[in-house]
Amino acid sequence: MEYTARTCEITCGNRTLRFCNQKSREWTHPYEYERDGSTLYEAGCGVFSLVHAIEWMHGIRLDADWAAEVSVAVGGRGDDGTDRPAMLQGMMDSGFAAKYGFRYDGDGLLNDHERLWRHMAAGNTALCNLRVGHIVALLDAREERGARRLLVVDSVAESARDGVRDHVRGVVPGTEITYPILSASGETVGWAGSYAMFWVDADLPKDFTLLHRTDPTG
Repeated sequence: MEYTARTCEITCGNRTLRFCNQKSREWTHPYEYERDGSTLYEAGCGVFSLVHAIEWMHGIRLDADWAAEVSVAVGGRGDDGTDRPAMLQGMMDSGFAAKYGFRYDGDGLLNDHERLWRHMAAGNTALCNLRVGHIVALLDAREERGARRLLVVDSVAESARDGVRDHVRGVVPGTEITYPILSASGETVGWAGSYAMFWVDADLPKDFTLLHRTDPTG
């Protein structure tokens, strides 16, 4: 897919997901913390991850710009991006979570991998970090020859990033993003590619926040 595309459809198995590509500079909708001028392009990974998780569970395609406004309104915008526990609790309290088919039980920023595995194997989703400062969604779980794997969808497609790539245990074909490599002066000096959906070792995610699947009420 083109790195400039704001959204595109990607397929994994028998599911099609509208992918929100944070590499696109067209994500100009404000997502500010104390009027710092931030946009979804700069700080929207938590919002995009939530949008991806909801669509994976229920096929509901939320407008990410609107979801960002909801996040800000319920106190989910923190000083370093999205404050996931605050956002999800606010969405519970406002009825947003029930309407779009998830429940948050205060189980946020956890690092109990056995608990995460049980949660994912039961058909739920989660938001997490694969590296500090960036949020992705966990969508599915599988076991291969005794090894546990989790399916990631990443709004900036960091399958090739240091600290992540050595834990990747399979990529989803058709989810590759090709993007320019820029010099210090901003000149394009080459091109690279990485994947938006990929499987990782189940012990890689950290600081995970659990979304319990429910029936949407909307």
